[in-house]
Amino acid sequence: MQTWNLEKKLESEDGRRNVEMCVSSDGKLFRYYEHLWIPVGEEELLYYSDGGYWICEQMSGYFSNLEECERGARADIRWLAGAS
Repeated sequence: MQTWNLEKKLESEDGRRNVEMCVSSDGKLFRYYEHLWIPVGEEELLYYSDGGYWICEQMSGYFSNLEECERGARADIRWLAGAS
């Protein structure tokens, strides 16, 4: 099973979205994961004490380096295109 390690993380201004760029354990492959925060209602706080939970909205294919991975994420993810 391939293990992925976080290399870089970009967050939306409102903190409800993020993109994690990760590298494979052998350092040869990169990919990104886009996450979205889902807030829950008061009746669900018993199950989600943090007020919500994260879901993975999309996962990229493979890139050969971190720079290509970030360019791919910025090209594919609308909210990230204008973020620094």
